[in-house]
Amino acid sequence: MSDINDGSTVNDEDIYWGQVEAFISQANEACDAADPGIVAAALLNAAARFNSFVVAHSSLDKNEFAEDVEGTTNYLTGRFRDHLKEHMDDYRENYTALI
Repeated sequence: MSDINDGSTVNDEDIYWGQVEAFISQANEACDAADPGIVAAALLNAAARFNSFVVAHSSLDKNEFAEDVEGTTNYLTGRFRDHLKEHMDDYRENYTALI
C-alpha cells in the first residue's frame, strides 16, 4: 500500500488499474492525431521496451539479465496473450456496447 498526501492509502491493485486506465486514455487521445494502428504499434513497442528495462534494472548484473531473457520473454508474451484473449472475448461478447 502507498500513502497519499491526504492520509488515505491506495493498494497495488488500485495503482495497477489507475495506470491501465491512464495508458488507455493517453492512447485514445493519441488516436485523435494518428491512425489507431500506429498508436497500438507504438504502445506495444513501448511496453516491450519498458519491460526490458524493468528486467535489466532488477538484475544483479549483465549475466543474470542474460540468463533471465528467455524465461522472462516467455512469461511476458504469455501474459500478453492471456490479456489479449480476455479482451478479445469481451469485445466479441459485448461488441455493440463497446464500439
